[in-house]
Amino acid sequence: MTPEPGSLHIGTMGWTYRDWLGSFYPSDADRKVLLQHYARVFDALEIDSTFHFIPRPEVVTSWHDRTPGTFRFTAKLPGEITHERGLVDTEDLLTPFLASMALLGERLGCVLVQLPPGFRCNEETFSRVGSFLKLLPASDFRFAFEFRHGSWIKAEVFDLLRTHGVAWTMQDYPGVMPIVPEITADFTYIRWMGNTEDPRIGHFRESVVDRTQELIKWAERLKRDILPRVDTLYGFFNNYFSGHSPTDCNRMKRLLGLDTATPDFDRQLSLF
Repeated sequence: MTPEPGSLHIGTMGWTYRDWLGSFYPSDADRKVLLQHYARVFDALEIDSTFHFIPRPEVVTSWHDRTPGTFRFTAKLPGEITHERGLVDTEDLLTPFLASMALLGERLGCVLVQLPPGFRCNEETFSRVGSFLKLLPASDFRFAFEFRHGSWIKAEVFDLLRTHGVAWTMQDYPGVMPIVPEITADFTYIRWMGNTEDPRIGHFRESVVDRTQELIKWAERLKRDILPRVDTLYGFFNNYFSGHSPTDCNRMKRLLGLDTATPDFDRQLSLF
């Protein structure tokens, strides 16, 4: 059974890019109102800032209040947990982080646990991941794991995530991870990164790399192999996918037969 359109949440990674002023946001938009503008076009957003620090309660509450009830956020787990401590001795950070994110209420779709490329799978790190998974309050939050080393692509890892109801994060990230369309939970998480070293992308004002065929293949894969096996999709585009992630979001939504919206000001990208 394919998820209903309201369960397919497609958005961007971050929302405060200067290059979007005049192309996605009004050129004179105040930073404080960018989220409201964003939420008129898309219903999902991956928060990157939580990787760097735990946001204050009033900040999280403002995110909640500036978006409609159908909006869904996902948030990266702090890098101090994943990158600095390597998932060890993390309760002092994990507890306040989740308490802060809980203020989003039903608008919190998922927490992304992103691990560094140097975090390779061996007996010790596999055990470490297993121990960390036991700490996660899976009954209260959804979690997705993003591994960035190919050594984690194995049945034992998929089974471990599946046991805890945690999603395997699919990535379109050339040179870092292959696309592995594995389903380990009742939802899936996809990150369309693109090539972060692509010399053709010198700004984020417009789409400059033609990814049409890649998007068509992704849409076919989603319809055929992925969506029939999950209840919910969270999918996010990076600006490096083609140069302008809002454009890619609407392209993908159209390919999936979803309604799209355009920025509500005079100057709009022709690609919308």
